[in-house]
Amino acid sequence: MKRFSFFLFLNLFALALSAQPVSLKMVDRLPVDADQFWGVDTYQRLYFSKNNVFYKTENQKQFQFQDLQLGELESVDLLNPLKILLFYKEANTLVILDNRLNEVERINFNFISDFKTVDFAGISKDNLLWIFNADLQQLELFDYQELRTRSSSLPINKEVLEMKSNYNFSWLLHPNGFSKLNINGSLIDQFNYENAVSFNIFKNQVMVQTEIHLEIFGKDTDDKIIFKKPEITFNQFYFNDENIYIYSDKVLYTYRINIVNN
Repeated sequence: MKRFSFFLFLNLFALALSAQPVSLKMVDRLPVDADQFWGVDTYQRLYFSKNNVFYKTENQKQFQFQDLQLGELESVDLLNPLKILLFYKEANTLVILDNRLNEVERINFNFISDFKTVDFAGISKDNLLWIFNADLQQLELFDYQELRTRSSSLPINKEVLEMKSNYNFSWLLHPNGFSKLNINGSLIDQFNYENAVSFNIFKNQVMVQTEIHLEIFGKDTDDKIIFKKPEITFNQFYFNDENIYIYSDKVLYTYRINIVNN
C-alpha cells in the first residue's frame, strides 16, 4: 500500500505537469456523532471526540480517554498509533496514550524546572516531541523523559497559525505561507502560500485547504495539484496515504484521488 501510494503521488505530479485532469471520488460515507474528528490512522481506526471525551473505534470495539480537569482538547497527533499525543493547551499539558487509550505519560509544563508555555505539539522520534514555545517564539525538540530541550530553532518572527510534523520535519503555517524545519531546529525551506485555511501532512506531502480548493504538493510548491473541494461545508479533514477524509454534518466522507480520462 505504501509503495502504491508513492507511485500514485509521482504519477499525479506527472499528470499535473501535463494538465491531465484529476478529481476527488467519494468511496465511502459513515455516520459519526462527534464534536471533533481527529483522523484515521494507518490501520484505518477512527479517532474523534464528543463532549471532550476522546474516542477510538476499532472494529466493533470502542476505547475512550477523558480528564475533565485538563479543559478542552486542543489537538491530537496520530503519527504513531502506539503513542498517541493529546495536547490540552488550556492546561499547558501533554498526555501520551497507548493503542488502547491508556495513559502512558503526562507532561505538565507548568511544573517542570524549565517552565514554558506551549502553543503547539507533535510526536517526533524516540522520546522526543515537537513543541512550539510561545514564550521564546521558537520551535523546540523536547525530551519528555529527561524533561529538557534537545534542540531549538531561532526565534520565529512570524505569527504561527498551525503546526504539523512527522518524525524528521515540522511545518509551521503563517498568514502568508509556510516554514519547514528539521530536528536540529534549522530552517530548511520557506515559501509563500496565499489563502491557506488549514493543512495536513502525510510523510513529506502537504495538503492545504483554501476557500475553494484542496491542494497537494511535495518538495516543490510549483508542482502542486489542485482539486475542487467537494460541494459540502466542512472545516475538518485528514490526509492519510491515498485517502482524504472529510467530516461534515455528522458524516465522515472518504475520498480518493480520481484520474479523469479524456
